[in-house]
Amino acid sequence: MSALSFELKGRPEQRLDLSSLVPSRLDGLNRKQIEALSVATTRETLTVGDAFKVKGRDVQNLHFVGTDDRCDKIGAKLAGGEIVVDGDVGMLLGAQMKRGKIAVDGSAGVSVGASMSGGEISVRRDVGDQAGGVAFGDTFGMKGGFISIGGDAGSLLGERLRRGLIVVGGKAGDYAGGRMVAGTLLLRGGAGRYAGYGNRRGSLIFADKPRHLMPTYVDSGVMEFDYLRLLETWLREQGMRIRLGGRARRLMGDMAVLGKGEMLILE
Repeated sequence: MSALSFELKGRPEQRLDLSSLVPSRLDGLNRKQIEALSVATTRETLTVGDAFKVKGRDVQNLHFVGTDDRCDKIGAKLAGGEIVVDGDVGMLLGAQMKRGKIAVDGSAGVSVGASMSGGEISVRRDVGDQAGGVAFGDTFGMKGGFISIGGDAGSLLGERLRRGLIVVGGKAGDYAGGRMVAGTLLLRGGAGRYAGYGNRRGSLIFADKPRHLMPTYVDSGVMEFDYLRLLETWLREQGMRIRLGGRARRLMGDMAVLGKGEMLILE
């Protein structure tokens, strides 16, 4: 059975709310019912059929083609299945998702994986601010799952992160890991200012020494970490060849708060 695909007909005149296009909400609907779903965000009426060419039948495997930065909330509250996107996406990609996989062959807007509790999101290029951060009206950021970002990430990456792993191939903006409660950030290209601000128990792993270090972190020296080797093995199983080794310089902080968090600078 072929994947259910949505090919964007052209750049929309308004932002699109695509939160209804997830397996749990499409299951049991026929083509006409799917095309009649509203994706409007203004008072102007706009349906799936107006914006997309719809093909295929398998609602557990969704394929978006030709999307752009006005296509918001793809995979929001996803509870299973797989979504593949050939194009860019707007804000709130995979926000509050629980299970499943989302793969974007492009860039994404703000709040990727906001307050997600499980599942996997991969974005091949860049993402906006607050990836893995706090969804509107929620208390914590990402609570579980895995986010992989091939390019750069904006500011406030992993803000209020509670659990889970975020890997960034490029550089993160300011306040990466701000107010982290727990969880892990792996930053291969460094970060801007104030990384780890207000970090309580989270881990920030850097491939190289950051240019800007918070004065509220205490250098604890170079140590061996078995879990870095375990993380390297797990990442390899996900198809990501990232050498972590086992040695890193450990900085404890943020001492202005609980102080049980850490920065690990790989040796």
